[in-house]
Amino acid sequence: MDPVNEVDVTQSPRQWLFVIVMDVLVLSELCVAMYLAVASAEDFTATFIKAFFGMLIPTLVVGALAKRRLRPATVKA
Repeated sequence: MDPVNEVDVTQSPRQWLFVIVMDVLVLSELCVAMYLAVASAEDFTATFIKAFFGMLIPTLVVGALAKRRLRPATVKA
């Protein structure tokens, strides 16, 4: 049994768009965290970890909740 469900763009464009938006958000958070870490070079690692995970964790929580709302309704027979 394969636990990964493929998303068909034609049948669920909202889920496909959601994945793209989440990817862009995580990449932008990574860029912002790197920028902030470089600005304080003496404390690079601590600044990066605080900035990146401070933005990433809420993004993933909101993303998980949004994914549940975008899940297609199951039809009971």
